[in-house]
Amino acid sequence: MTRTRWSLPTGWHHACTAAFALGCTLAQAQTCSVGAPTLAFAAFSPISGAALSATGTIPVSCTWPLLGGSPNVKLCLALNASQPLTLTHDGNAIHFGLFIDPSFANAWGSGPSQAIALSMTRNILGGTVTQNINVYGRIAAGQTTVPTTGSSNTVYTRAFSSVDTNLQYAPYGALSPAPDCGSAMTTVPGTPFSTNVSVINNCTIAATHITFATQSTLDRPVTGAGQLMVQCTQNDAYRVSLSGGQRGTVTARYMTGLTGTNVGYQLYLDSGYATIWGDGSSGTSLLSGIGTGLVQFIPIYARVPSQSTPAPGVYTDTVTATIQF
Repeated sequence: MTRTRWSLPTGWHHACTAAFALGCTLAQAQTCSVGAPTLAFAAFSPISGAALSATGTIPVSCTWPLLGGSPNVKLCLALNASQPLTLTHDGNAIHFGLFIDPSFANAWGSGPSQAIALSMTRNILGGTVTQNINVYGRIAAGQTTVPTTGSSNTVYTRAFSSVDTNLQYAPYGALSPAPDCGSAMTTVPGTPFSTNVSVINNCTIAATHITFATQSTLDRPVTGAGQLMVQCTQNDAYRVSLSGGQRGTVTARYMTGLTGTNVGYQLYLDSGYATIWGDGSSGTSLLSGIGTGLVQFIPIYARVPSQSTPAPGVYTDTVTATIQF
């Protein structure tokens, strides 16, 4: 039998290999988190009747690995609490809202169109990127009867738990469109925070003129009346004093004419003309009251006692009303 051998030249090797692929991901995806929002209103005077606005910030951070990970991430920050919201103190409430725009047209909420949306892009070497986003708060107008406690400025507060807000996020590629809020996203809870406002005691005061009817003689008393309009924060204690006028005192007031002659008169707290309304000195009294948040109309009783009739003319005086609270 003849055998035939085949041999390869020395120094030359031939190999035939079959390759197969194994999947192995070494880079991690980015992660995102939300910090504690800050939102504080300036002092609030309810009797103004005006709305009060504030801008808060919410820090949002995303961390990328050194290598890998999608270049972009879409973030949607949702508010899970129902609006309008309330700031409270001792059972009393102030209504306010949170908005995603500075014109207060779009309330912050949990729906896709109500979330605060933004996109972030990784740094070249990865790491953490943090961005502060704005939220806009507004205390509604017309809340004039919000009270204070103990005639002192009073802080109203709203506390938010971690479930009242959440952050949803999803990565996307450089050539891909950003996903919409409400699509499949990773969700992380928010951070507890609180917001507050200091309700201040405040008062305003205005007055009408007192005009006595024209007289030919002053041989009998002449009466007249005026009115103060006082508006003070609800529960705020106040006192109102009246000055002695331009030339008189609180116990002896005078109206003066162009000729330099005077007509004596007096102002009273009561319709019986028994209690002189002054500044608390020389036996006179002040008006004391408690604010309701609404305008209080307070009468001033005036009387010209019988006296010698001066020269004809117009007699006037100017009295200053001062409110303390």
